[in-house]
Amino acid sequence: MSKVINITDKFSTELPSIQIGEKLYPVNNGISAMMAFEEAATGGMAGILKALKGAFGEKAYKTMDVEGMSMGNIMVLASAVLAAMMNITYEEANARFQREAQS
Repeated sequence: MSKVINITDKFSTELPSIQIGEKLYPVNNGISAMMAFEEAATGGMAGILKALKGAFGEKAYKTMDVEGMSMGNIMVLASAVLAAMMNITYEEANARFQREAQS
């Protein structure tokens, strides 16, 4: 019989969250959502909005009124999502996002 390697306990099932005021918004950190963020850096504002919608889901996206936010707040939110997805600090994610946007 073959050896069985059980990795069940190795998988994380917790979603990262972003807090805005008193509300917590879970962030989809699945690979497809992360790939959308990678594409957003070169997809302009439409790409960033699409990536944010994918990260939060339609309901939270509308609750936050993402499309009513200023450009500066959109960039802050995008950096925070990237940080949550990659499990890094906001500052590190912001620096990475800015570098990607300028490339």
